[in-house]
Amino acid sequence: MPWIGEATIDSIHTGTLQLWINFRRTEAAAVGTINHGLKVVCRILNLASTEWVDEYGMTWLQSAPRIRLLSDTNKRKPYPLSWTEQDKLFNALPDHLSDMALFAVNTGCRDGEICNLRWNWHVPVPSLNTAVFIIPSQYVKNGDERLVVLNSIANDIVNKQRGKNTQYIFTDKGESVTRMLNTAWLRARKDDDIITRHRQSAS
Repeated sequence: MPWIGEATIDSIHTGTLQLWINFRRTEAAAVGTINHGLKVVCRILNLASTEWVDEYGMTWLQSAPRIRLLSDTNKRKPYPLSWTEQDKLFNALPDHLSDMALFAVNTGCRDGEICNLRWNWHVPVPSLNTAVFIIPSQYVKNGDERLVVLNSIANDIVNKQRGKNTQYIFTDKGESVTRMLNTAWLRARKDDDIITRHRQSAS
């Protein structure tokens, strides 16, 4: 609010955000944290130019300006885990997160899809000795309903959750989990730098 709270939406662009960016840098905010804020602004501007309309049916903006994200040279590059690394990481997680992570790698589901997974989306397929989930479009990133076919590992994980909660598949102490990448996940990821130590010892 101190930076763009008084500005009209059609005056927001990279230049008007620069003072905020500079301020966040003086606070030693991580580049990823600053970029997250910029992405929120981008999302609002894109909605204002495509979906949000006034009483005359006109969008709030004729077009959304391009907001350039900061270059994040220190960001850890993604890489595939070996089976040994996966086991080390999953064993360091609490049981409920370990189950969710194993389900993720066997289905390709996203964090939000797994956290919101519900029993009434579960459809048994007895002829194949497995089941599927039909995830409603509002819980899928691209907005399309998604069919998730369970392999034997994913199916076993789901069956393991029976009786814990009547609505959600994955829970912690009977309550739904809001996100997988929480402090417990980050703590396990950084705990003695499990994966880095393994890679160094193997090299």
